[in-house]
Amino acid sequence: MHSDAGTAVPERSKRQHLVLGLLLIAMGLGTAALIFLQPQQLRVPAWVAYAAVSTFPLAGVALIAGAFGATRLLPWLGVLVVTGLLVPGLWATFGAGPQKCSVYVGDIGVAASDWVCRAGFGLGSAITLAILVLWIRHANAQRRA
Repeated sequence: MHSDAGTAVPERSKRQHLVLGLLLIAMGLGTAALIFLQPQQLRVPAWVAYAAVSTFPLAGVALIAGAFGATRLLPWLGVLVVTGLLVPGLWATFGAGPQKCSVYVGDIGVAASDWVCRAGFGLGSAITLAILVLWIRHANAQRRA
């Protein structure tokens, strides 16, 4: 069940949102700790990894906020989540140095050239950026309402 402005979240659903929210927060914090402890394992700059992993605790906070009816906060948490998802794609598109990725069709994969990687991630980033713009518009409309 989803919480809309003015509607209460049923107690069972509220408990599920709280548990899942806390689980997402723990997963995000645990992963961030691994990034901090093992930065040599990263194939991206740490800030890119932190941006991506921040989406987990932010989604957890959004679930918890929704469970408590903090509906004015939810759209802005959504903006932050989408922004965190946008960062890795933008880095893959515009980051320094050659990008390495693979293209798969079914079970068959081949290494892709730098420009194919950048184009693919660029297309994904453009779509995510469009979603972010729409989400910001929604958040602003919610704020004004």
